Amino acid sequence: MALIELLTTAQTATGISGFTGRLYEVILSISAVFIAILWIPIALSFFSEDENRRMEAKLRLKNAIIGTVIYVMAVSGTVYAVFYYIATGA
Repeated sequence: MALIELLTTAQTATGISGFTGRLYEVILSISAVFIAILWIPIALSFFSEDENRRMEAKLRLKNAIIGTVIYVMAVSGTVYAVFYYIATGA
């Protein structure tokens, strides 16, 4: 019921584009929180007394940075621009 009210309010007040813009921001915020939560175990591993655990954290750090960069590029449209340039040459 609340979702239907939200949809009708969004359509009448600001239009579909305003609603989709807010929805995009909410989705980005949720995914940013998810990425931050995934970074927590890596950060905690750096403070470990065990040397093996710290070395493992360094390896996981590299993978986490690559994954975060890919995510940021996908959200910002850079990945689309690169593939579009490769496909069309323009």
